[in-house]
Amino acid sequence: MNIITYVRTFGHKSFSELPFNNVDGLILSQMSYINFHLISAESGFIKFKSLKNHPMLNNKDLYFGSVDAKDNEKIFKLLIKSRRYRNIQFGYPKADFDEKTHKQFYAVTFLMPHNIGFISFRGTDITMVGWREDFYIAYRDTIPGQEDAVEYVKTVTKLFQGNFYVGGHSKGGNLSIYACLNMYKKLCPRLIKVFSYDGPGFKTSIREHSHYELIKPKVVKFLTSNDMIGVIYNNVENAKVVYSNGILLGGHDPFRWMVDFSKIDFVYAKDRSFMSKKYEEALMAWLNTVDEEDKRLAVHVIFEMLGDSKNVYDLLLKSGRLIINGKKTWDEYTPQQRMKARETFKILGKYFLSAYSPKRFLIEKFAPKKEVDEPKKLT
Repeated sequence: MNIITYVRTFGHKSFSELPFNNVDGLILSQMSYINFHLISAESGFIKFKSLKNHPMLNNKDLYFGSVDAKDNEKIFKLLIKSRRYRNIQFGYPKADFDEKTHKQFYAVTFLMPHNIGFISFRGTDITMVGWREDFYIAYRDTIPGQEDAVEYVKTVTKLFQGNFYVGGHSKGGNLSIYACLNMYKKLCPRLIKVFSYDGPGFKTSIREHSHYELIKPKVVKFLTSNDMIGVIYNNVENAKVVYSNGILLGGHDPFRWMVDFSKIDFVYAKDRSFMSKKYEEALMAWLNTVDEEDKRLAVHVIFEMLGDSKNVYDLLLKSGRLIINGKKTWDEYTPQQRMKARETFKILGKYFLSAYSPKRFLIEKFAPKKEVDEPKKLT
């Protein structure tokens, strides 16, 4: 069962009958990929159920921007109809997209029963700007969207009086923890939990932050059994490992995370796979070996060679022309810069080749049940 079948199975139960849980947190984190600002950019909150006959509900623009657009549309329509979620309110969507600073930011707030808030941060979308901001994590102490996340939490928590959750998937998980570490200290008692669903960590230690001890008991981080994203600067203690049936990066997809009917929670793996551990080992060796300026140059070269592509789909359509333009862009760098970039890529490739084992991958892919705690059947 995944989060879609979870909603179909338990959507008839209220939050009083079935308390808010980790799976609900992932669902509301994923809802940040809905472009709520196209429905209402005004202040105030709107109930999900009021959208039942809204003309935008079948408009693809409402879901555009995520690789999971079809699944997001499917689950959102289920939420609107379900007894569990239909009275949840959404409000104050904020989009901040800046090509100059390479910032891709989106947040929205949900109000649940008893005035409990859930502040949801979007992860990486399909834009090249979003992907470039992700790459900044490799060599920057902060990324552009993090300060937006802090200001958003400080602002939106003034608009309702209840306690609140903060959560996000992928980069959204990174923004969630960063925002809670840097929000007003007086907000810490109101924070219930902060969820990072397979979010990368931070280049600098978060343990030295003044708020860390205050929010540490409330931080819940989830990795996946074949993780390749959340293990980047994985500096959150006691992360839970969710079993995902996706292959490689496909395991990052929240619609492939398995849910246990009987426990009303995720199916947890006993440990991350051998390949995931080797991947983390290789990546962190590269990040710790190559100096910051060389990593910066490598990222710059990659995205300059991608030219004027705006998003992943645009990139695929222009793939032939990009090869020609990429060669031209490469030649514009000085011989010394090309040598530096080439060496950086070479070191990265060397680490990954040393970590990759096709035999081990096949063993772990086709014998996954040895790696997980078996879910029980629903009775």
